Amino acid sequence: MPYLIAILFVPLIAVLFYAFVLFDRLIRAEYEHHRPAWETDGRPAGFFWRAQECDFFLSKLAQMRVNLGWLFWTPAWIASSPALVTALRRHRVAVLVWNIGVLALFVLFLSVSHD
Repeated sequence: MPYLIAILFVPLIAVLFYAFVLFDRLIRAEYEHHRPAWETDGRPAGFFWRAQECDFFLSKLAQMRVNLGWLFWTPAWIASSPALVTALRRHRVAVLVWNIGVLALFVLFLSVSHD
């Protein structure tokens, strides 16, 4: 049964990677097309992409704040672009699937470990 949990975890890693890629696309679009908003957000870095102007510590803090915030609100610069709205919606779904999946695997692990 532990092998089943490990096998089920692999697709969740792919979903998490997809969420990271989508977030990076959003951050890069903000940097390239909405620079004042990117500055206001604290110059966030992506997970795999970062601008030269990024400060390691402060940009990571901005990344965490923006990543969590965008799960619950949509900035005006994203709302103005159907492609970015779609990317944000997919990012939110990927993060939701990741969280529900990890929770389900944790519950499955606990139920198996008690047998």
